[in-house]
Amino acid sequence: MIEYIDPIPPVVRFLKAWLPDTKVFGNTFPPDLALPALLVRNAGGNGYTRLQLIYRARQDYEAMQGLILAMNTLKRAASQIQGLRVQWCEPESNPIPTTDADTGKPEAWCYIRLEHIEA
Repeated sequence: MIEYIDPIPPVVRFLKAWLPDTKVFGNTFPPDLALPALLVRNAGGNGYTRLQLIYRARQDYEAMQGLILAMNTLKRAASQIQGLRVQWCEPESNPIPTTDADTGKPEAWCYIRLEHIEA
């Protein structure tokens, strides 16, 4: 039987390597956040992992561009994530622009379906 693996650390390491100009965090943004920054957190799924990606930036268009780059990078190269045996990766939603209620900073978010053997 294959045991469950938390997908957040491998995905964060992967995105840090592929997006060197973006700070990438898992689960929560730090309080002293420098922008731009990407957050990867688990948003459920049964037999697969639903990831939520949240990208914060100084401008709304930068948040959307950064999120789209992260989405497309995951979709294209998910099989190269070290520590997960990825079978499939696809967006479950289009990017949504919004403003963070706590900081007032622009952000964009989406859900990604990540099917991996360890889910």
